[in-house]
Formats: sequence, C-alpha cells, structure tokens
Amino acid sequence: MPSGRTRLVAAFALVVVGTSTNAQPSYAAPRHPTVSLQAGFVGFYPGHLVLDAIGGAYLDDGVLHVHADRIILDMRGEHYLAAGSVTVEGQSLAHGDALGVDIVTHRGVLVDSASSPSSMAVDGAAVGGPAIIAPNTEPLALPDVGFEQPYVRATRAVAHLGADVRLRNARIIVPGGESVALPSYVYTYATSPGYSISNINTNGEDLPIYFGSTADSIQGVHFSYNTVTKVAIGLDSHFVGERSYVLASGSPLIGPTKVFNFTWQDYINDHASQTFNSSTVTGSGTFNAYDIRNSIHRSFLELTASTQPDFHGSTFAWQSFDQPFGSSTISRPFYHLRSEYGFSHVSQQGSFAPFAADAVLPNTVWHSAFEGYLGSPSWNFGQNTSLFGSADLRKETDTLPHRQVLQDYTLTLYTRLTRAVSTNLSDSVVPFFDAYPSVATIYHSRSYQQTISVNYDNGDPFALNLFATHSTATTDNPNGSFAIPWSLFGTLRFRVTRSLSLQLSRSYFFGYNGQRFGALGLQILP
Repeated sequence: MPSGRTRLVAAFALVVVGTSTNAQPSYAAPRHPTVSLQAGFVGFYPGHLVLDAIGGAYLDDGVLHVHADRIILDMRGEHYLAAGSVTVEGQSLAHGDALGVDIVTHRGVLVDSASSPSSMAVDGAAVGGPAIIAPNTEPLALPDVGFEQPYVRATRAVAHLGADVRLRNARIIVPGGESVALPSYVYTYATSPGYSISNINTNGEDLPIYFGSTADSIQGVHFSYNTVTKVAIGLDSHFVGERSYVLASGSPLIGPTKVFNFTWQDYINDHASQTFNSSTVTGSGTFNAYDIRNSIHRSFLELTASTQPDFHGSTFAWQSFDQPFGSSTISRPFYHLRSEYGFSHVSQQGSFAPFAADAVLPNTVWHSAFEGYLGSPSWNFGQNTSLFGSADLRKETDTLPHRQVLQDYTLTLYTRLTRAVSTNLSDSVVPFFDAYPSVATIYHSRSYQQTISVNYDNGDPFALNLFATHSTATTDNPNGSFAIPWSLFGTLRFRVTRSLSLQLSRSYFFGYNGQRFGALGLQILP
C-alpha cells in the first residue's frame, strides 16, 4: 500500500486533471457563513486572510464536520482544504486523503487514492458519487502565504466569512518572538462601515481590543487617556445588518463623568437613508439627533431634528449634488446649492449681547438660509503639482431678528515630491457678518487658517503623516473669538515584525490654555 504522503500527492494530481461539471449551487449560504476551526495550533495570517490549523484539526461549517491532520481555511476565497487522514461527517461517514470545499456553493471533492473511484463529490451534506471538476478550477489549491509569519496563534477560531474572525486562547506575536496572551481576540476585515466606525467617547485616540463576535456583531474594550482617571476603559458593540447597523458604547466606565452613546444608521433603499444618534452624559442629560435624506433628481431632501435638555429644533433642507459647468470631459469648475427652513426652541431664553440685560427674547426662533458652493477645476503645473480653490457663501435670516453672512475662501496646493513623499498646503479666510437690526448693531469677524501636511508612505512597512496648523481670528463682537494659534498632529505607522505593525498618533498645542500634548493614540495592526 502506498504511504500517506504518496497517496496525498496522487490525490492532488487527480484534481488537477479533472473534467467539466455543471457548477450551479445547491446550497443557500447565509450572509456571513460561520466556520469554526480548532486544533493543537491555529495560525492566523491577516495579510492573506488565512487560518491554518495543524495537529488534530477539526472544522464545522454548519453542514459538514471534518477531522484531518491539517485544515486550511481561505476566508478571502471562501473555501477550505483538509489534508491527511481526512474524515467527513455529513449524511454519512467518509474517509480520504484530501478534501476541498467551496463554502458558498457547498460543493467540493473528497480524494482517496486507495479507493475506486479515487475522488467523490461533495454536495451539501451528501458525500459520494464520482466528482467532476470544472475546467480552470483547483478545489485543492493551497493559498500562498509566502514567508509571512502568523500574526496570532490560537487553539480555536470562529470565522464569520466576509466580516471577522474570533480567536480563542490567542497569542499575538510581538518583536523578539514574545507574545501577548488574550483569552479572546477578534480581527475584523469587513468593508461595511458598521464594523469600522465607532461612537465611543475617546476623542478618536485609543487602543481598541475586540474580544467578542457573532455572525452580525462585534464587541470590544477601549483603553484611552483621561485627565481625571488617567487610564479610561470603555466598551462598545456593533450590530450590523444587510442595510443598517447599530453602535452602542460607554466610556469611561470608571470616573465621575460617563458618556453613553447610541447610533442607528439605516439605508432604507438605494436613494434614502436615516440616522439617529443619542448621547447621555452623567450630570448633563441626554442629547438626541435624527436625520433622514432622500435623493431626487441631482439633489436630495433632508429633514433633521434634535433635542437636548431645555432645547429642541428641526430643519428641512434641499441641496443639489455637485454640478459641473460646461460639457468638457477635463477638469472643470462645479457648484452646489442649498436652501433650508427650520426652527429652534428653548425653554428659557436669556439675553445676550447686543441686547439689553433685561431684554425679553422669543423662546422659538424660525430661520431660513441659502448657501452656494463653488469649486474650481484642478489646475495642474506639471505632473506633480496641482492647485484647487473653493468659495462658500451662506446667508441666514431668523425671526429674532438676526442676519448672518458666512463666507469661506480656500486655496489648496498639492505637490508630489517623490513616489513616497507628498505635501498639501492650504490657506483659508472666513469673513463673518453678524447683524441685529432691532438694535442697529453689526459685528464683523474674520478668521484665518494655514495648514501644511507632509505625507510619507512607501507602502505597507512605514508611513508618516505630519500636520501643522496656524490659526488667527479678529472680531468686534464683545463675546470675543476663538482660535488655537498653533497645533501639530502626527501619525506614525511602522512594521515591528512581518505580522505586526503599530500606529501611533498625537497632538501638540504649544501650551495653548495650558495644554501641550494631546492624548496618545495607539493601534495594533497586522
């Protein structure tokens, strides 16, 4: 009898020379098929989305139970391969040298070089009958991970294909061959924003570690810096459906002030969506906001509403999509328009400048506004330099009475210095006209902002982004103006090992209001 290795090589050869078949699926796959995998060693290769189980491997795809010496799950290709002493439990028990199954169609082939026929078809839970392989298909093809080392080693993995993989008894490999042990670790690779967006209160600078998942949800813990408790801990959950998602979070869980956030995003159909956001702050109350949009011919309608303690308001608006001037196919100027009508109501309206201290102001104020935006074409100066300009004008009138005119003029210069280095230089000026006709008072304000960014990115191993901003503001309003004179922000991403990279981020404010450094952001990436 041939050895196990010889039988396995023969099994692979049989598949390569197969003939045609009708490839119509007979299995209705769920949106995120769930596959569980366990073994003495399960390695996860995030760059290829591959799980490699070695030593007494066991796989359950919801239809078949597979035992083998080694099982490889290709999450990107959505198929798996088992090799060495393969046992398949479906409607019956079958044995072989190698097994390849497509998880979407749930069709595949079981090969046993010692039996006749040497290959058997897999169709759902049924295993048996001659396998006929379609041309240009390799059901036993191995994904190539090259020289990549596993990012995580575990004893069990549960993959929700197209979404995430949860690894039990995980050890994340760090430099020097050491590892960080976690009882459960979730890696998400879904493209849906419901997985990547978070509403947790950490100012975007935190260390998230996701530990729980189902076919349509993930749960994580976030560590961040807090001025009171120093180390803040928060929790968040993501629930993702076909056309909607829900985010729920709380942070910091320890300390005098806690923030609990809730977000619901629903894509009603191809042209309408709605969003609800709620935030509860201990000691301050609950803040709610709702928005619904519906696209019509080259534009959209929008209805917004918001409530918070002692306030509520709503606005109805129409806005056009960006419309180009002319019919040229090259870069050309474009514009969009917006008009809106709405109201705001406060339970108690206090007086403010320029009104007298004892002035009685209305609790409900209705407003109407019109806005126009104009963007220039991209002016190119050679292959590596381009200039873009924009102008925005918004005029608003309300029943206080009160009139405002806000303008925003911006120029942006983009330059690519080398293949890996580029810069952006932006300069903007914002004049603001603020008039109160009933008391014959007009305020004029003006703010200026210059931003320069330098971006270095030579591919996956290393990236550096630096942003420097200078702001000034002038006004004759007695309430004054606000501007942070100087600020820096930087992000640094580098690869520590073949399977581990870090991203660091931090802000610096040059002592403005006594603040220098912002919170340190840290992300662990594969």
